[in-house]
Amino acid sequence: MGIENRKQPRIILRRQVVLNKAIGAMGLDLSEGGIYIHTGRHFPAGSVIEVSLPLDGGALEVAARVQHSKAGVGMGLMFTNITPAQKAVLSAFIRKHMSEVGSQTRKKVLILGENTTTRQLYRSKIVLEGFTVFEAGDCDAATDVIARERVDLVLMDLNQRGANGFEALCQIRSVAGMASVPILVISNASASGDVENALKAGATEFMPRMTTSPVKLSERIKLYLKN
Repeated sequence: MGIENRKQPRIILRRQVVLNKAIGAMGLDLSEGGIYIHTGRHFPAGSVIEVSLPLDGGALEVAARVQHSKAGVGMGLMFTNITPAQKAVLSAFIRKHMSEVGSQTRKKVLILGENTTTRQLYRSKIVLEGFTVFEAGDCDAATDVIARERVDLVLMDLNQRGANGFEALCQIRSVAGMASVPILVISNASASGDVENALKAGATEFMPRMTTSPVKLSERIKLYLKN
């Protein structure tokens, strides 16, 4: 199971972690099951590495398996062979900080798109802005997320695996509670009328992929969610 699909309690860590006792990385999304980190280093999926987590009482040394990795973007790590004692320490740390920062009040963003690498690229930037991020590879998975989470914004690509992007957009917009939720479409306008059709189908804004950097995208998301 990828890091983006964890259902365990999680926090935004924003602390430096150490990999293999030598490589620094920024810890982002932490749960009892794993961590998502931002690093310029690349480790192949399936690799097992040592991770030093900077918790309040000192460093917690655990082993983790790489679930997915993209050089310059980040890595999703799943803890492996974690002992009950280590899990208890980690659980206490997470719950303490959830209480301190009001984790449940953080705005929630759902990223919908068939390209895993693209989702991870956007995710790494949006998480740094303090938002909770969920991912979905298709419309069915997106509606599953919406059913269990009250998302505050949806970011989606019109290119959907085995589906019409405009129909997927209509379907998401029609889900109960989604009538007023901002839906930002970031995609290539491959045909004339794509922008107009996306807006008619329920998009709040259409953002051309070629001219929308991750920084610009995060600024638009902050505009919608912090106003």
